[in-house]
Amino acid sequence: MKKQYGAILLAGGLSSRMGRDKASLEIGGRTMLERLLLILRPLVAETVVMRAPGQILPRISRELQDWIKLGTDSVAERGPLQGIVDALPLLSSEIDKVFLLTCDLPYLTEEWLQTLRDIMTDEYDIVCTEEENITNPLLALYRRPVLEPAAELLAEGKRRPILLWDGWRMARLSSPEET
Repeated sequence: MKKQYGAILLAGGLSSRMGRDKASLEIGGRTMLERLLLILRPLVAETVVMRAPGQILPRISRELQDWIKLGTDSVAERGPLQGIVDALPLLSSEIDKVFLLTCDLPYLTEEWLQTLRDIMTDEYDIVCTEEENITNPLLALYRRPVLEPAAELLAEGKRRPILLWDGWRMARLSSPEET
């Protein structure tokens, strides 16, 4: 079952509020990026890490380097939809369910992602995390077809990931920070 799951890890954000690269922040002796890759590894067959043009990612252990694909946003500063557009072709065609995550999720656990997977039945196309009644499109599990219209949205000048949700069946789950 793991083989049908993949992940897109968005590491190329501007970090304007933080003032430094979030992927390089350390928690428990590991960078946020490496920590999330270790969480994802037992759950997905492949992961694409997207970075901004010119962004230097923190060092990734050799065991993880062989398992990930690195992508670069083809257009700078266009937000998460650009990362999705550029990442989807890097995922194998067998991947039909995709975790879409940012690299700044310090509370994320393997168990939480497994819960999202457990909820993703034939009844749903999207399983999103919700915190204080705000649904996070970047801490979610999607069926691949939900993500495919991202290029069309960008071409129309639309940049909000929630616009991908229109017409799809979604489950919402309270965030791990609230539990």
